[in-house]
Amino acid sequence: MRRRRRGRGIRRPILIGLVCVVVAAGAFLGWYFGTQRHVGRLIARGGRANVLLLGVDSISGTGRSDTIMVASVASGKDVALLSLPRDLRVKLDDGQFHKLNAGYTLGGPELARKTVSALLGVQVPFYLALDYEGFKRLIDDIGGVTITVDERMAYNDERAVPPLHINIQAGTQNMNGQTALDYVRYRSDAAGDIGRITRQQKLVTAVLKKGFQNKDIATIRKLIKAVHPFVQSNLSLIDLYDLAKLLQGIDPNRVQMATIPTIPVTIDEVSYLEAQAIEMERLVARLLKGIQLLGPEETKVAVFNGNGVTQMATKTADYLKKRNFQVTKYANAENFKYEKTYICNVTGDAAKAKLLQDSLPVGTNSVIVTPAEFEPHYAALKAQVPAGTDLILVAGAGFEAKDG
Repeated sequence: MRRRRRGRGIRRPILIGLVCVVVAAGAFLGWYFGTQRHVGRLIARGGRANVLLLGVDSISGTGRSDTIMVASVASGKDVALLSLPRDLRVKLDDGQFHKLNAGYTLGGPELARKTVSALLGVQVPFYLALDYEGFKRLIDDIGGVTITVDERMAYNDERAVPPLHINIQAGTQNMNGQTALDYVRYRSDAAGDIGRITRQQKLVTAVLKKGFQNKDIATIRKLIKAVHPFVQSNLSLIDLYDLAKLLQGIDPNRVQMATIPTIPVTIDEVSYLEAQAIEMERLVARLLKGIQLLGPEETKVAVFNGNGVTQMATKTADYLKKRNFQVTKYANAENFKYEKTYICNVTGDAAKAKLLQDSLPVGTNSVIVTPAEFEPHYAALKAQVPAGTDLILVAGAGFEAKDG
């Protein structure tokens, strides 16, 4: 009897131990499979993988993001890269406006990802931040990159972290990791942040050409493992391998690259770049959604001065031409007593009328009307409107053809 009790007593801890092992194994497997993002499956089902790419000075503690891009990858070697200026004015989770690069500083890559998703109006579920050391390691491990430098780049800044001491000669050259880092960090030119973005895109093209175009997948995986310690990402190694496989052998010239269009603004004595909403929406649709939206270059507009301000028709025509609208005519209206700005939809294309209305300066008091609703003005103006014109725009009281 006593031996039986002892045997049962021994088996009970063993059973409890086995249960703990099973539970622990289940928890581990749940964690493991839960962290796998399955980017390959997403793309295989016809989806797009949108990944926020951040170049940061440090991935430990509080860092700063100097490079901000969204890479969008789909099947069939469909790859797009959208650059976002770090000085873009955005609203963060605290409800306050900041420059875009403050997102990473205040909340790491996750806040940066959420902020970019909200700005672009599209899901960007993944992020990958690479620090300076990882960047240099990447460039050195692929044997450097070939870049043509337009003019000598010389700049020193002891206050930068790490300090900047840049001296790159003009001409075509093979850059190692340190020189390539200096090349993309350089900012002392008239183009400012936009010039820096242009150099970043040139370097991405060079990396794709050198590191992915003619490399086998085993070599690419080895490269990913080498830089992985310098990476902060919500993508697993398996996901990174899947993305690398999609990039393998890609022609860099097929990668679509663009930059969010902006205008400079100063608010409370702080200089920002303000995104141009209409142009940004079209870029996002084309690059990150794979659809082509109606463009202003397809919209023909006749412009008339209806408020009597000197050269209003000319200024309005110039304003629209800068936004790629086709201006078929500009002249004075039959009178200068229009109390608001009218958009007469001659051809009945509602999308074009809405596009024009959304492109007018902020605060414009405008209304879209049909030719019948616009009588007797339409009868007075239609003889001046060239054939094929989609819309008539009459600038009324308070209209100002200005940017900002």
